[in-house]
Amino acid sequence: MNTKQSRSTRPTQSGYVLLEALVALLIFSLGLLGMVGFQAASTKIATDSRFRTEAAMLADELLAKMTASDVSKVETEFAAPNGPKFKAWLNDRVIAAARLPNAVVTPTFTKSATTSTLIVYLEVTWEMPGVAKNPTQIKEVKGRYVTRALLF
Repeated sequence: MNTKQSRSTRPTQSGYVLLEALVALLIFSLGLLGMVGFQAASTKIATDSRFRTEAAMLADELLAKMTASDVSKVETEFAAPNGPKFKAWLNDRVIAAARLPNAVVTPTFTKSATTSTLIVYLEVTWEMPGVAKNPTQIKEVKGRYVTRALLF
């Protein structure tokens, strides 16, 4: 009597559920890392935007003070770094408020064709937070805001 034992022709599939779970965990981890990267980039952009807005408001405030002054005295009163009105404004609004890290404000004056008008070129620079101290590693180390105005 010949008795054959029937063997299953199906291959064994042990461990596939664990492998699928590990692949799903890997995909989830990569997605989570991507979201963290987007959040970091968003925070950097928001900080940069806040600093640019602050620089624009400071420049606008200084130009308003210059506009309220007599045009013939603006160059001497608001000359950087020792003009009396410029120095008072810088100490009060830029240094004491400390909203821009290591901010430097540089006004430049150009006489126009008439004696009653003056062209003001205003540059506000600041150190970007969180960048390496070695400037060869980072493309943008300083933020910069530049504006011009005609005083009359």
